[in-house]
Amino acid sequence: MRGFTQRDIEEFSNGKKAAFDNIYAAFSPWLYGLCLRYTRCDADAQDVLQETFIRAYEARKTVDSEKSIAPWLKTIAIRCALNYIRTNYKYVPQGDEDFRDDFAEEYDDNFDWYAAKRELLLEALRKLPDGYRLVFGLYAVDQLTHKEIAAYLGISEGTSKSQYAKAKMKLKEMLTLEKETV
Repeated sequence: MRGFTQRDIEEFSNGKKAAFDNIYAAFSPWLYGLCLRYTRCDADAQDVLQETFIRAYEARKTVDSEKSIAPWLKTIAIRCALNYIRTNYKYVPQGDEDFRDDFAEEYDDNFDWYAAKRELLLEALRKLPDGYRLVFGLYAVDQLTHKEIAAYLGISEGTSKSQYAKAKMKLKEMLTLEKETV
């Protein structure tokens, strides 16, 4: 991230508007992408991004100016996205919740995820049911454990694992179909 300095972090923690503006300019595109992965549309992602920066500003005194601010902002954004989803969407796990817990470990995935274009992947992610999209994003992109995901979403670890495995299968199906039509 560019456009801000370590001094901006110190000044931000003291409430300086110019430092906040620099941090916002540097991190808002990245955080918007994160918010968009969890929400259904651009307007919802904008709402979550705005809430993220409001919460960051309110908690500015807790930022450690000796460390990178990116993980701190990412944590706030994920929590804001999950709170937004809890409030505005009804999280419902998709499919059979009693799916075998060990399915995710046994699933042989030979699909080349990195070969898919970013835009196609983002479009496919947005088409996933909320449960699949949330778990996939939290696990594959933001690297939370299934235990952490279960705690965030109020589901079992097994449900988190099955939602992730089903999301991968659905994404593979959507991206393979897209590739065949191109």
